[in-house]
Amino acid sequence: MTLGVVTLTLAQVLDLWTFVRMIDLHGVAAEANPLVEHALAEGGVPYAGVAKLAAIAVVVAVTVVLTGKDDRRRHPRLAGSVVAVAVVAGLIGGLSNAIVLVG
Repeated sequence: MTLGVVTLTLAQVLDLWTFVRMIDLHGVAAEANPLVEHALAEGGVPYAGVAKLAAIAVVVAVTVVLTGKDDRRRHPRLAGSVVAVAVVAGLIGGLSNAIVLVG
């Protein structure tokens, strides 16, 4: 599961990096997600960036808990599903941001 956590983190960081670059070049109007657009309007890029990093931390923590190594009950398939969704979301976000950057 370590590889999964690293992969999801990299996918989400790709999304964050392309997001910051996109906002820098094209402004807030380029953001397609209304929740992120609201976060930008309220606190700017630093606020949205910290919120994204916090969300990554929560997803990683949930994955670690679900794959528990001690006496806790393990849920490896659920952990794998969480990782898969986070990777796909990060890649889709990064790709959509990259499309705006290129186009």
